[in-house]
Amino acid sequence: MQENPARALTFEALVKLKAALDTAESPDDFLASADAIIKNPENLLTLPFDTGNPDPLDPGSAGDTGRDADNAPQVYEFLGALDRANASDRRLWTYLTFVVYRDYMEKRWPLTEVRNWKSRVQDRWLMLNASRGKLVRNGISRLWWVTSLTYDPKCKHALSKVSGDPFAYTREVFRNEDRINSLFDREAGALPVLVRSVLEHASQGGVYGTDKHLAGLMKELTLVYGYRDIGFLHEDDLRSLIAESAPALKNAE
Repeated sequence: MQENPARALTFEALVKLKAALDTAESPDDFLASADAIIKNPENLLTLPFDTGNPDPLDPGSAGDTGRDADNAPQVYEFLGALDRANASDRRLWTYLTFVVYRDYMEKRWPLTEVRNWKSRVQDRWLMLNASRGKLVRNGISRLWWVTSLTYDPKCKHALSKVSGDPFAYTREVFRNEDRINSLFDREAGALPVLVRSVLEHASQGGVYGTDKHLAGLMKELTLVYGYRDIGFLHEDDLRSLIAESAPALKNAE
């Protein structure tokens, strides 16, 4: 018998949550309806593995994004190395945001402090579809996905090797909130070798670490990815490709 079975919501529960969101007049009204939906056993799925109890995440102060550099590894270690199918399951992530990590969500992505709170629910809380963009915006799935694409368990690569930290690349991403969208909201962002090379480039600091520069660089690399499979390039070749694009971007800025 499983002691701490993992759970997810049913597809019907997601539909009910969206309906509750559409009719709610306030965040408190919506969350009360959401709690009633989630507490109904018919709206829950028991998954065939145990998870244990996660350590609480630290949301930090309002507007503080830096704590996620520590929160992301915690979520990854709690869930483990999921296969891509399970890691794209909107039912799992919605359950985690509304139940397992509820305290973190209410402080990190509060609904009472924003005018368009329904938009925040759909961006950060309720995952109605599992597109690439949604997976890197949901309050919890973003933490796991960024880590899964940057984790270096044997510290084989430059940033991890220097620091001795297998999550060095993860922490480099979470230096700035906008880096997530710049790096991962494009198809090329699913290539760990490319992400590592871009983060090494950004770690030089100065103009190379700015949001504008990284967004421009990823745009250039995505264009190259359209006609060249850069996922098979050696890291040295990727660094050369990035170096070729960077001077033009720097001059344009």
